[in-house]
Amino acid sequence: MAEVLGRRSSRGLALCLGALFLLAACGGGSGGGGGGGASSTDVYVWTAWGSAELKAFKDVLAPFEATSGVKVHITTNRDSTNQIANGISAGTDLPDIAPGPTDPVQVKDWISKGALKPIETALGDQFSAYITNTYPALTTSSGDNPYIGLVGGKHYEMMVKTQVKGLVWYNKKVFTGQAPKTFDDLLAINPSQYGAQKLFCAGFESGAASGWPASDQIDNIIMRQSGETVYTNWIQGKVKFSSPEIKLGYQTFLKEVSAANVYGGANTALSTNFGKAGDPMFKSPAGCLFLEQATFIPSFFTQDFPSLNLKAGTDFDFFAHPSMGNSQYDGNVNGFYDNFAMYNNTPAARKLMQYMASKDAQQIWVNDGGTLGAIKSLNYTDPVFKNAAAVAAGAKNLLVTAGDFMPSDMQKAFWQSLLNVTNNPGSLNSELSHLDQVQAAAYKTS
Repeated sequence: MAEVLGRRSSRGLALCLGALFLLAACGGGSGGGGGGGASSTDVYVWTAWGSAELKAFKDVLAPFEATSGVKVHITTNRDSTNQIANGISAGTDLPDIAPGPTDPVQVKDWISKGALKPIETALGDQFSAYITNTYPALTTSSGDNPYIGLVGGKHYEMMVKTQVKGLVWYNKKVFTGQAPKTFDDLLAINPSQYGAQKLFCAGFESGAASGWPASDQIDNIIMRQSGETVYTNWIQGKVKFSSPEIKLGYQTFLKEVSAANVYGGANTALSTNFGKAGDPMFKSPAGCLFLEQATFIPSFFTQDFPSLNLKAGTDFDFFAHPSMGNSQYDGNVNGFYDNFAMYNNTPAARKLMQYMASKDAQQIWVNDGGTLGAIKSLNYTDPVFKNAAAVAAGAKNLLVTAGDFMPSDMQKAFWQSLLNVTNNPGSLNSELSHLDQVQAAAYKTS
């Protein structure tokens, strides 16, 4: 069952927002948006969402407010984890509902202090339906799994949305072949057969976070090449970067970004923003056949080529990450999710949690586009998201993006190492040695 679950909240869309605003009020409510006591008429919610994601959330809430008699006060707070941690320490008001923390140590700490209330309490007699209807990889584990908020046999994070990574995108007018079953089959495809210059496009630039798209690629390799146990232990600092499994992952990644396979060579991959990485697929002649990226990427295709009026399933599509040759690990899928936790057990908070766990609420989310829900039986009119939902449903484990759960010094060094080896593949051994040193220090102090 699930080992380490992805929860990164729409990284691709969030990074496009540019500057990080720590606190911006986006709805009604009093003061700092703290809890509203034991209210049955008001609920205070913190979320990191802005722009289209915030609009979608408000669309979800509109029927609830119209029929429940509860007013939802929203605050967009991109520093909610730190502010909630400070509130717990100081004993000050907390929001009624907000995302749970991403650090598994922090999850256990907040549970021990009573800050996080069980989802069993929040959902009441609807909890069983929630477990039955939600993707198993988001709710179920053989034991405690703080990455999904499962501690001591109880759930403390309720899943509402998810995304899938490691999808291989292509222009349907260019690549007309069959999806390769294995990674070796993928590498064996001759792009010139389809009139394309190179096999892959890549774009690893993302400002101060440059390198994260490359980390998504290597994560998908390692989890499917060496398995979820090695992958999870690596995230937790228990497997060295110089280990045979992680080194093999780097070597395999370098095949994707080799001069022979990547459009424009290393310089283009390093200097191109992730949102623009797929553009050469839609030019004539095509610069590349494939781009590996998550479910959020189609919005960049359509905005970059408005005159083409690109349609999902007609003009572009994806196939799931091919097998790395170890079939027992094919069920490992890289993903992330959005969750809500209840910090104040009020009648209004319970009502809202129950509503957000419902199919009606999550159907509004997916109808607005750009995301998968957490419920298995939602209807998708977009063929791309319908196919992505099938990938999520078939996952044995939806595994987190490694760098997102590493200490900050380790994350920075990891991302930079991928940029360095892309630029100079001969530096691999020295990069891995350096990462071992960073790992020893980062996990000792984290």
